[in-house]
Amino acid sequence: AMERDMFPSSQRHGIALATLTALLFAGSDALIKQLLLFAPLLLVLWLRYLFQIGVMSLWLVARRQASHRVGPWQLQLMRCSFLTVSSVSGYLALSHVSLAVYTALMMMAPVLSVVLGRVVLKETVSTAQWLCVLLGLLGMLAVLRPGLSTWNAHMLWPVACAIAYAAFQVTSRKLMASADIVISNFLLAVFISTVTGFALLIWPVNWTAIGQELGFQWWVMLGGMCLFATVGQLTLTATHQKSTLSVAAPFAYLQIVFAVIIGLLFFGHWPDNMTLLGTALIAVGGATSAWLNGKSPAKAQLPPTTL
Repeated sequence: AMERDMFPSSQRHGIALATLTALLFAGSDALIKQLLLFAPLLLVLWLRYLFQIGVMSLWLVARRQASHRVGPWQLQLMRCSFLTVSSVSGYLALSHVSLAVYTALMMMAPVLSVVLGRVVLKETVSTAQWLCVLLGLLGMLAVLRPGLSTWNAHMLWPVACAIAYAAFQVTSRKLMASADIVISNFLLAVFISTVTGFALLIWPVNWTAIGQELGFQWWVMLGGMCLFATVGQLTLTATHQKSTLSVAAPFAYLQIVFAVIIGLLFFGHWPDNMTLLGTALIAVGGATSAWLNGKSPAKAQLPPTTL
């Protein structure tokens, strides 16, 4: 009864949807990691965004009141470029580091966006938000441990992914004041699929050998990854509609928990104690930052979704 009083029905639905979104995106990332064992990341990324073009095209056709607000093309280009860098870095990270480490470091993006929002957009940052940034940075250092025997240079890929995604979020906040979100996401998918498609044309890859290796199971996993990502985007949208972000956003950090469990069950990866401590610090700092940002409509956002 106390829980029902604390969270009204719509808020509980939002929390459930945020939790489901976290599970779907953790599953999608796990499938990406598996797909990359058998195919170049450019191919997987290209197919991923071709699928999104199809979905967004259907969405645009189905909308009764179409909006064609594109906003400043410079911001659109910056937004697309930042997510391209984030996606490529993320796929490289998933190729070389554990799912749990990737997810934890990727979840630094909302914390880093606080810093970028202050520097680039001159947004006001409270003392509590700066403390969240500090917690996140301490957690990142605990996971990375530069200079120690556990140091792995490949762990810089998820850091690069998080920085680029934070820049993407800040650019999105600026752009969405004058652009339609559906049109913007359609342009995003077209941009990334075009860039990766062009790269595939000039990349020296033995496509015949790859085609022979990609069996029916690989294509099923690809379909599952695209399905998880698409349904996750839908539940993410529903989360925005059902609950305030100050309530729902912290629950999105359950993606870290799901990533640890999936990594153990399917990849045999279990983080060491220092990594678990760093992951916990990132989760606390990120979830608190998301809760604080959720109280400000101008800064409201859920943590990173999927690539």
